[in-house]
Amino acid sequence: MDWITSIREAIKYIEDNITSDLTINDIVNRVLYLSPFYFQKGFAMLCGFTVSEYIRKRRLSLTGSELLNTNFR
Repeated sequence: MDWITSIREAIKYIEDNITSDLTINDIVNRVLYLSPFYFQKGFAMLCGFTVSEYIRKRRLSLTGSELLNTNFR
């Protein structure tokens, strides 16, 4: 499996489980079977930000969308 395919699979897993408690170990053990260190380095090099930044930004995006579509303040 090449790096781009690995990152794509990891992002798919993250998106499918975005509302649950995700850890780097969960992602690499269930999807990639790579070292957490190498996965994080590869993800940051290819995407331009860390895995935790990606997860945080996606959760904020989902929360913002939910706020726009509801009457909550």
